[in-house]
Amino acid sequence: MTGNAHRLFGLALGASAGAIMTPFYGGMSALAVAAMALPGSTAPDWLEIRIGPATLIPHRTVTHWLLPWLGLAVASAVWLPDAPLLAALLFGFSVGGLSHVIGDAGTPLGVPVWHPAKRHSLKLWDGGTSEFWPVLLAWAIAAILIRSLVL
Repeated sequence: MTGNAHRLFGLALGASAGAIMTPFYGGMSALAVAAMALPGSTAPDWLEIRIGPATLIPHRTVTHWLLPWLGLAVASAVWLPDAPLLAALLFGFSVGGLSHVIGDAGTPLGVPVWHPAKRHSLKLWDGGTSEFWPVLLAWAIAAILIRSLVL
């Protein structure tokens, strides 16, 4: 996926997660999730630490690995009852990171799932050409969830 598609996809997933958690933790936590999903949606790329034209960490390796992002999401979700706003910020960031990984998993290059050096691809869309459809679907789901759970 391209940068803008990652941002739109991440924000849609963040809005969906925020809508789901609103009845349990309130609107401020939901807004925190949605807001932090935006920087999280590009985090796997900027966490590679760019040095000129190269990166310190090779692209689509450790920073695009599904398991750490999933672990961060679970840990922050478990922490939600104790510190709803702080945990929601961390949860939103992890939702954004997961959206990035999911978005790249649909491309032919894929992402690491079980091991940071072995990529898997769903081969559902091509980066830059057909990414409109997953983004549209994510926003349609977000709209339905917001309409039914928040409004």
